[in-house]
Amino acid sequence: MLLPSPISMFAKGKNECSLEIAYHQTISRLFIFRFLWTVVAVWPLSILGIWFGILSFIHFWFMLILGERSKEIWTRQTRLLQYFTEWQLYFHFFTNRRPPFLPR
Repeated sequence: MLLPSPISMFAKGKNECSLEIAYHQTISRLFIFRFLWTVVAVWPLSILGIWFGILSFIHFWFMLILGERSKEIWTRQTRLLQYFTEWQLYFHFFTNRRPPFLPR
C-alpha cells in the first residue's frame, strides 16, 4: 500500500511510503497477555526515547553550526526509529514476532 505524502518536499516519485503487514490466522495462547510485556519493555524504551531526543538536539546544533548533516548521528537516529517501529507493530498486534530487547 502506497501512501502519498501530504506535503511534497521531494521530487515526484520520491515521496512514497510502503507498509506491508502479513496476516496470520493462528496466534499463540500467550498473545492475550502481551500487554504485560509492555510493563517490562517501557523502561528501556523510555531511556532510548530520551537518548533519541538528545541525539536530535545534538544533530540540530550540528546542522545549524556546520551547515551539513552528520552521517553517524543520522544513522543512529534511523536505527532507533526502526527499533521503535518494530515495538509498535508488536504492541499493536500487527505481528507475532517480538523484537529483540535491545536495538542492533
